[in-house]
Amino acid sequence: MVGEASVTANLEHSYRVNVSGAAALARAVAKTSSQRFVFVSTSHVYAMQPGVEFLCENAALLPRGHYALQKLMAEQIVAEIFRKDPSRLVIARVFSVLDRNQPKGTLANAILSLTSDENRSLSFVDDVRDFLSPRVVADTLMAIASSTSLSGTLNICSGKALSVREAARHLLGDTTYGGVINRLIAGTSVAPRIVGNPERLAEVGCSGEDLFAQSLHDWRSAWPTAV
Repeated sequence: MVGEASVTANLEHSYRVNVSGAAALARAVAKTSSQRFVFVSTSHVYAMQPGVEFLCENAALLPRGHYALQKLMAEQIVAEIFRKDPSRLVIARVFSVLDRNQPKGTLANAILSLTSDENRSLSFVDDVRDFLSPRVVADTLMAIASSTSLSGTLNICSGKALSVREAARHLLGDTTYGGVINRLIAGTSVAPRIVGNPERLAEVGCSGEDLFAQSLHDWRSAWPTAV
């Protein structure tokens, strides 16, 4: 279960899914297979570090919200399950996902709602994130799963710092973006910058630059043909 609002509204159920469910899967793999286990986590487990340009995998951890806390708890439990054979575990921390089909409660949905409701606005558009399209994230996870030697923790990110304002333009296209630009409220939140270091992705033949270029292609392919 993802999305802070959804998780907070269903804490017991989300814990069963995000923590207990992950642990059950990890135990099953550990006992019945010699294959590796890839656990998909989130960049929200990282602590905010002023002055730090890129978050490496060994950066300090301080979950922000119930969702991030559950994911970190799951990371720790899964790591303990594979403690005697750590080479079989990969923890992939996904940074920001941006897509036109994301559900309510996501940034992308909030951006799109600007086009259907002229009374809506979007705050903190100077926040900087590390955005990728869902397809690119999925393809990267497949590359990780196909690797025979990768283990440990790695970021799924581009290393490209993109403001929420810029993300809105990439998601909507210049024409549609022009119709909502006056309702983008300048400023930053308590988490002004979340950008990852993608260096470890080279171990599976990926580069942050390529991942961002592919994501940009995906966003542009989804631009509406009319306002």
